Amino acid sequence: MVINNDIITAFIYCDYKAYLKGQNLQCSKSEFEIITHKLKEIQKQKYKSKNSITKEFANQPYVLKNNFQSGKIYIHTLFKNDNIYIALDGCYFNENKLFPILISPFEKTTKADKLIIGLQSHFIEKEFNLKIDSAIVVFGEQQKITKVKLATFSKEIKKTISLLNKTLENQTPPIFHKNAHCQICEFAESCLDKLKERDDLSLLGNFKPKEIEQQNNRGIFSVKQLSYTFRPKKNPYRRRKFLPELKALAIREEKVFIQKIPELEKKEVEIFFDIESIPDKDFYYLIGVIVKTETSQTEYSFWANDVKEEQDIFIRFIDLLNIQNDFVAYHYGSYEVQVLKRISKKLPLPYQNKIKHVIDNSFNILTLISNDIYIPAYTNGLKDVAGHLGFKWSDEKASGLQSIVWRYNWAINSDTIIKEQLIRYNIEDCRALMQVQNWLLSLSENNDKTVLANSIKQQNIFKWGVTVFALENFNEINAKAYFDYQRQHIFLRTERKVHKAISKRQKSVNQFNRIDRKINLFPNECETCGNRNIKIIRNRKKVQIDLVFMKAGIKKQVTEFEGGAYFCKECKKNIMVENMRTLPQYGHNLMLWSVNQKIQYKLSTESIINLLKDSFNISVSATQMTRFKEIIAKNYEETYNEIIKKMSQSKLIHIDETIARINGIDGYVWVFANHDSVYYQFRETREPEFLKELLKHFNGVLVSDFYTGYDSMECEQQKCLVHLIRDLNEDFMKHQLDNEFKEIITEFGYLLRKIITTIDKYGLKQFHLNKHKKEVEQFYNKTILQNFESELAISYQKRFVKYKGKLFLFLNHDGIPWNNNNAEHSIKPFAKWRKKISKSLTKKNIEHHLILLSILQTCKYQEVNFFEFLKSGKKSIYNLSDS
Repeated sequence: MVINNDIITAFIYCDYKAYLKGQNLQCSKSEFEIITHKLKEIQKQKYKSKNSITKEFANQPYVLKNNFQSGKIYIHTLFKNDNIYIALDGCYFNENKLFPILISPFEKTTKADKLIIGLQSHFIEKEFNLKIDSAIVVFGEQQKITKVKLATFSKEIKKTISLLNKTLENQTPPIFHKNAHCQICEFAESCLDKLKERDDLSLLGNFKPKEIEQQNNRGIFSVKQLSYTFRPKKNPYRRRKFLPELKALAIREEKVFIQKIPELEKKEVEIFFDIESIPDKDFYYLIGVIVKTETSQTEYSFWANDVKEEQDIFIRFIDLLNIQNDFVAYHYGSYEVQVLKRISKKLPLPYQNKIKHVIDNSFNILTLISNDIYIPAYTNGLKDVAGHLGFKWSDEKASGLQSIVWRYNWAINSDTIIKEQLIRYNIEDCRALMQVQNWLLSLSENNDKTVLANSIKQQNIFKWGVTVFALENFNEINAKAYFDYQRQHIFLRTERKVHKAISKRQKSVNQFNRIDRKINLFPNECETCGNRNIKIIRNRKKVQIDLVFMKAGIKKQVTEFEGGAYFCKECKKNIMVENMRTLPQYGHNLMLWSVNQKIQYKLSTESIINLLKDSFNISVSATQMTRFKEIIAKNYEETYNEIIKKMSQSKLIHIDETIARINGIDGYVWVFANHDSVYYQFRETREPEFLKELLKHFNGVLVSDFYTGYDSMECEQQKCLVHLIRDLNEDFMKHQLDNEFKEIITEFGYLLRKIITTIDKYGLKQFHLNKHKKEVEQFYNKTILQNFESELAISYQKRFVKYKGKLFLFLNHDGIPWNNNNAEHSIKPFAKWRKKISKSLTKKNIEHHLILLSILQTCKYQEVNFFEFLKSGKKSIYNLSDS
């Protein structure tokens, strides 16, 4: 097979295209390929004129080296034999060496340009026995030159040639996937049809080749197959940015899946803008803007004929936005903001400040769609998203790439029709963006075409749950097979024992609680004047259910309260004795008992409800159970605040944090612990700023991990050495042949082991630990401070130097541990509860639970019975433990 320019160029971008070219298959050139060819011919003519190349030095085929004059540039030289047919854009001989020339029509050289000229040079060198060390790439309107040393690309060239030969020799075409080159390829339409026919994974945007290969290795080759791999809530504590399997599910189901309902801030003025450019020139020539208010909608287009007018259109754009009082500027993708930042450097200082104001008030709509909204379209491009919503461009071919073609054509012939096409396309992009924004604002959970991703239930016949059948008849048949339905509607009619049991249960449910005592809340005399001549004008009774704690057990007590309002005949006033509506249905002891089961024994709400029903015949709802915890938690806020106050006065605090992403609530639970107290606090972010206020009176030592947020704390700090040795061990397992790193961990392990031996023998006493300070200095001087070449060793060197004062601080104090296990141990009770939590959890529920959990753990550290403390009614754990 004869190697030619088409095959070489094609293989750089796509091996399947090279295969088709090798089979001599041709299609109509794309508009981008046509305009590229035009621009290249223009560049060639400029190059000929600049270098005064005459006809005798153009279009000459290579036969013998002697036919070429040394130092003379030849244009369009053909190298042809039985194996190759390669036409160089240009070349010249110098000192018996050939220097091939590639002329690029664009303002920037690419790696593809260098590989193309490199491959051409390789084949020419091999077939014609010529010496080629370097090649030349000519690019840009100014005919800039860059020299390509072929030795730099030798490995890549050899690898590419090997793959090219395999592709061309193979009788069957290679498997191909969609890539960036497809949009400018002549075979794009036929390839796209084949990809859609096999439902190829590469159709999905943001799906990288390595990810496709990984899926293929798992036996997943189509979008439909991928859609069945989506697992809702597979890891509720970690939310990935993009889920290709959920995107595939959206396409399969033709529904929009929402990870999170988008939140868009409404402003008085909404700006929608789009910027068009010629990427290789970094020339921004068109800005489309729509200004939308409650009463009007105005469209603007700012056009630049050349680079000289570029600044002017941005100044006009900025002036337009800065006259708006309160606005948000919507754009699609990060490109527009990047452009504004680049242009800002070229503008006068006053406009640099104004453009910063525009950037601060801008909002990228694509971030919502990329992270949280999954529409049934292969990509998240504006054309796909707006097209799904029914928006249509006036020109079906309109796209970002097509706009570049139009602009190049306009630059060649200044056709006003092309200019109008560009302006229309640009403003239609703004209209499409506006439609997408309106659609996002209208999104809700209650829509046939939108589904919350976390509400999807995984279908598995081997797991508990409701099975959704394909046929409605099957759903109805399955509903009649449920245990409760059959027992209450079918077996009830034929089995006497079942009928008797159900009847008995219904009677017990309908029975009222027997009254154990009655309390009359009406006074004998008027509370205001003391007169006994009073008249009851409104009387109401209410029953309260409670528990009574005895030495030998617990019993239920039902109390009937009688109260209301009375009229004093002496002072002529109506007086309310007790507001019976606010009188709780359940007593304080019942709440304490339920909270104790929940917090101390980690029983679920359902278990506590069943326990109350079976043991005391008390019916309580799940909502009431949550209310119990809230009431008791608020009652002990004073105790909760006392814990952190006492800890701030101590000489030691262990601190750590864990993620608390529960049912859509993003946040962190921070734990503070020492030898006698534990304190938990929920925060919506991991930002450590609140610590400065919370621990402003703390003057002791803070033991923590290596989270950099702790570095801002002013108190003394000890870093957890267990965290450090875990990191060292993990990296060593991956880099066992790194001798420099091995030396660091070996010496550090030897040093730390000697220190731990002393601690095991004498405890955490400064008197005995002082002797190791000299060994620490020796470890730093001999091991850490030497010159390393290994990147891993250098990174740990920086870490040891940065935290030197915090790694071995415990040597200077009594009773300061070298690890943070106290805090990690205190996190476990929350982590265990986190696994069991219900779907109805709220932020307040977490905070109430952490108040009670803080009290429980502190009671354990103080050897105080948590339930006895609650029953005592006291608010200070420390006073109770001291007594």
